[in-house]
Parts: sequence; structure tokens; C-alpha cells
Amino acid sequence: MDRLSRIIAAALAAMPFMFGAARADTLSGIGVSGSLEYSSNPYLLNANAASVARGRVSISPFVEERTARSTLRVATDASFSKFSRQYRDAVDLTAQVGYDNRVTSQLSVRAGIGLTSSIGGQYNSVPVFGAIPPGQTVPPIIDITVVGLQDRTTQAQASAGLTYNIDTKNSISLGYDGTILRYPSAVNRDEYSSIGQNVSYSRVINSRVTMGASVGVNRVNYFGTRIGDAVIISPSINGNLRLSQQWTLSAGVGVSNSRVNLFTGRLSSTNFSGNLNACRTDSRSNFCLNAGRSSGASSFDGVRVTTTVGASMNYQLSARDTISASGGYSRSTAPRTIFGGATYDYLSGQTSFARKISDRLTGTITGGFTQANLQGRRSNAFASIGISYSFGRR
Repeated sequence: MDRLSRIIAAALAAMPFMFGAARADTLSGIGVSGSLEYSSNPYLLNANAASVARGRVSISPFVEERTARSTLRVATDASFSKFSRQYRDAVDLTAQVGYDNRVTSQLSVRAGIGLTSSIGGQYNSVPVFGAIPPGQTVPPIIDITVVGLQDRTTQAQASAGLTYNIDTKNSISLGYDGTILRYPSAVNRDEYSSIGQNVSYSRVINSRVTMGASVGVNRVNYFGTRIGDAVIISPSINGNLRLSQQWTLSAGVGVSNSRVNLFTGRLSSTNFSGNLNACRTDSRSNFCLNAGRSSGASSFDGVRVTTTVGASMNYQLSARDTISASGGYSRSTAPRTIFGGATYDYLSGQTSFARKISDRLTGTITGGFTQANLQGRRSNAFASIGISYSFGRR
């Protein structure tokens, strides 16, 4: 792996020179949005929680520079929420920098960094930037053990990798990613860092089928203690299938072996892992079903196994009107140790209607619900109306 690290480092160091040699086109803009929302229990608290109204304002500037071979993008988002009662005001911040470059017809490199600081624990483990290696699909899996927290969650992410096309049918990808999770003002939360490495191989069988395999190694380190530190090894076999012009299917199946430090020694457990994505797309709509199961770090009870299933759809009613809906269920379980381990469940769904008032102005109406079994918390129903406007070249 040391040799692979040096290859990636050398490729990334050369990026600015490769980018500057070509003529670039610069896009930039700012998105501004505001909304009014009613929530019966926005943080999924216990029976003492009160329904509230919330006003939210967001500003999202970005700049993107493109050449024939590369893309450099910087994007930020700042959101301010004001509640009518009970809850303190919230400020959420996100910043991302991403870069990819097709160095040659055979070699592509990618890298990205990101920082998120938010109230409520709503974040996921999707890579910061860059294409997912061929033959590998990664559905968003949220650490549901932190859903509903009223404390600030700060997450820093970084990723880097390359894809090399050996010939017209065969390719290999290498990837590195890291995450640091902190709670600046909270107690009884597990803060950690996670560093992952992935090697994958993909082969085009024909115009409809691609097959491949991958191996990932993830190292988890909990701050202030060695208890919970883990190494997770996840081999899998992956495939993509185009069923028709509208339908595509991506799937992976494998295992995750976790070796976790405990007071009494090291616990080794092996769990099934996999993912499935089935999507239908045409000129007016798209519909996707997804499922995933994987092992990874969490903020309660250390390494956990998370299983998710979900569906989403988007339908264009007319040139101006669009309706969308999504829903999902997640379950997070801890390994069976001498301390046991709680099981967390999370269910959510929402529907939105958007109308394009002008080329830059859009209005949206949204309604939905969230529900979790975290310490007997009751569910949340919400509805909102919002408007957004974009400036600049999009």
C-alpha cells in the first residue's frame, strides 16, 4: 500500500500544473433560499417536546473551473434557522473543494475535502467528491445513532483516488478516504477518526454487463481510549447490468470482518454486506430502489452494522412543475459483547412539489415525517413552503 500511496501523492501533486496548461471556463453563482416550516417534534425528543414554527434562510455560493480534461469546484452553504419557541437558533455550515482530472486516455485522478458543522446530526458517509469506482455502488448510509441530537456535530472529510484503464474492457481503481467526527460541546458521544483504503477491479463483459471485485480496509480510532478501535476488512463482488434503455441495476455482495478492541481483548465478527440499486429513467421521470448493509464507526457503542432500504422518485408534470417523493428505513445494530448493545431504528418519508416561476426562481411545498426508536422518542411530522433564487452562471 505504501507504493500505491506514493503513486496517488505524485498524481495529486501534479494536478495544478495539468489544470493550468489548458484553457479554462469559469462558472460561478449564488443560490439564496428561504422557507417557513411547521414541525411537531424537529429533534425527535420525548413527550415533553412542543410543536414549533421555524424560519430558515440559506446562502450557497460556488465557483467551478473547467477545462476539456478537468474540473475544480468550490462550494459552500450557510443556513440560519430561527424557532418560534423552545429551541435555540441554529447555524449550519458546509464547505467543499473537489477536483478531478483525466490526465490521459487511461488515467484519471480525483480528490476532495469537506467540512460540515450542523445541529441535529444529519449527515451521511457519501464520499466528498469524485466518481465511485467502476462496479462499486455506495448508497447513502446515515449514522442514525446521532439523529435528533441538539448538539453541534462537526465532520471533516477527505478523499483521493485514481482510475486506470488497462485497455478498453479492464480498469483498476484505488481510493483513500478519511473522516473525523467531533462534538465540540457534547458529552457521552463517541468522537472518532476513520481512514479507509479501497482497491477495485472492473471488466466490461458486453454493452450491458460490467463485473468486478473490490477490497476495502477501514481503520477506526476513537479519541481518548483504545476501547472500540477497530479494523474492518470488506471484500465484495460487484456488477452493473443495463436491463433496457430505461432500467439499470447495480449490485454488490460480500462480507465485512470487524476486529474491535474491548476491555477483555479483541472481538472478531463477520457480517454479510452488500448493496443494491435499481433505477428506471425516461425523459420525464426517474425512480430508484436501493438497499445496503455495511459495518462502520458510530457515535454510540462503537462499530455497528447498518442496514438501509429506500425508494425515491421524481416526475416532471410539465415544463414548470415537478413532484418528488422519497422514503427509507434504517436499522443500526451493535456487536454482541459482554455489554450488549442497543438496536436503533429510523424511518422517514417526504413528498415535495416544485414550481419553476422563472428561469432563476423556484417555489417549493414539502411535507413528511421522521420516526426513531431512540429512547422512546415520539415521531415528527413537518410541512414547509419555500422559495429559492439563483444568481450567476449555473
